[in-house]
Amino acid sequence: MPEETNELKSMLPGMYDATQLPADVLEYCDVIVVGSGAGGAVLAKELAEGGLKVVIVEEGGYHSEHHDLPSESLGRMYRDVGVTATIGRPMVAVPMGKCFGGSTTVNSGTCFRTPEPVLERWRTEFGLPGLEPDRMDRVFSRVEQELHIQPADFAVMGRPNLLVHEFLAREGLHGAPLRRNAHKCEGCGTCCYGCTSGAKQAMNVSYLPKALKAGARAYVNAEVKRILTGPGNAAQGIVARAAVTGCKITLRAPIVVIACGTLLSPILMKKSGIARGNRHLGRHLTLHPASKVVAEFEQRIDSWEGIPQAYSYEGLHDDGIMMEGISMPPDLGAAAVPFVGATLAHYIKRYAHMASCGFMISDTTEGHLMRLPVLGYKFLYSMSKVDACRMRRAIAFLARLFLKNGALRVYAMVSSRNNIFTSMQEVDCFERTELPPGVIESMAFHPLGTCRMAVSPGLGVCDPYHQVFGAPGLYVCDGSVVPTPLGVNPQQTIMGLATRLAEHLLGKPLGPPQPVEENSAPVPAT
Repeated sequence: MPEETNELKSMLPGMYDATQLPADVLEYCDVIVVGSGAGGAVLAKELAEGGLKVVIVEEGGYHSEHHDLPSESLGRMYRDVGVTATIGRPMVAVPMGKCFGGSTTVNSGTCFRTPEPVLERWRTEFGLPGLEPDRMDRVFSRVEQELHIQPADFAVMGRPNLLVHEFLAREGLHGAPLRRNAHKCEGCGTCCYGCTSGAKQAMNVSYLPKALKAGARAYVNAEVKRILTGPGNAAQGIVARAAVTGCKITLRAPIVVIACGTLLSPILMKKSGIARGNRHLGRHLTLHPASKVVAEFEQRIDSWEGIPQAYSYEGLHDDGIMMEGISMPPDLGAAAVPFVGATLAHYIKRYAHMASCGFMISDTTEGHLMRLPVLGYKFLYSMSKVDACRMRRAIAFLARLFLKNGALRVYAMVSSRNNIFTSMQEVDCFERTELPPGVIESMAFHPLGTCRMAVSPGLGVCDPYHQVFGAPGLYVCDGSVVPTPLGVNPQQTIMGLATRLAEHLLGKPLGPPQPVEENSAPVPAT
């Protein structure tokens, strides 16, 4: 245990900045949690409050304030400056947080319960117990109470969300405000770059401070290099290295929880020689590939003001398509489009007049982890023609919606000539033409499945309560254990599963949740 010197004191009691360690550290505890995102933070808090000695290790730093430009926050709080990507057709950017709180610190705040048909599939196809509606209702309710999850307030929604609400109503279609973990949101518009007001209840302002208050400890700026195992491959601890100084941090515990995220957890396991014989490790990657449609209007939109992702439309959900609001700030907006030359110049000049809506699909393809020469471990993932057709349908739907309601032109994020629409005829032509996966400009924010849970090692990497098959005491608690695509944003699913795991490890339920606070903001007239 490091001495509590002034150099080691941080903004939160019990947290240590590993860059300030004067020497190597050896520490013993009950549970080690590697990662501080949606899975690791929830589990650490519940176990610490349950009386266990918990130590959290986070590779990124702790950031108490967020007042820099969004483009600057990419280097401060994102892995690889936000350009982590899969290799394939198309290359899919997968931005991931690298900071205390993980990706919850830099995501949109959207929270969905796992859809019941998905849970039913897990119960039947993968043999997972403990996912019955009453059990999951209890853990989801607990998460909702902890994070003040409630519908987005129309009063602070970004203008594009309000336009989509209005346009759908004109067509007799109905969307809904997204449920978010933002308490008294002020609509500052920087959800994905660090909430400036502290309203968003990311792990760094909710579960993690409670974990530390309950006696947990945390090391930030410390990269875990390997998992230590003993006889019978039982978990024994971890070895980490401090950023800058290179000091060695050795933690010993009978329970080690890997919560690095879907892309990183299987890599750490492979580097540690864990689950070598399991053919599912690093496979079954799904992403919810996403894109957007941008519409140019005569009037100013100023899309960077207000909640960027606040409204959704589920009318195409049965076809694997989910529509959700999305906006990007001006200093990043031009970097996320496939345009060049005069078209790009016009797009930037008119950016204040642009309104966008995003969409994601439940992918039918899967990616897998490979170790490549020079590049090292990379995920290979190529979109199927089925999923490209879903992308095309979503683009056409939104393009028609915008054009019917006064858009001057609509921009599709595809690198082909047929990517700007000014008439319904052009949209019709686009929808009749095959859309090759390789031309789609796509991002993904929901990687899942690379260490999936199942009833046996023949079907997955972890057992129904997250323990790695053949590695007693080693658990995985992040999106990598989620067996299939959800069709909705996954952070509440991950938090619910972490709560369920905490109950399993503690051997008792965590108690009834308190009533969820509801948002009473009126719906605007259409």
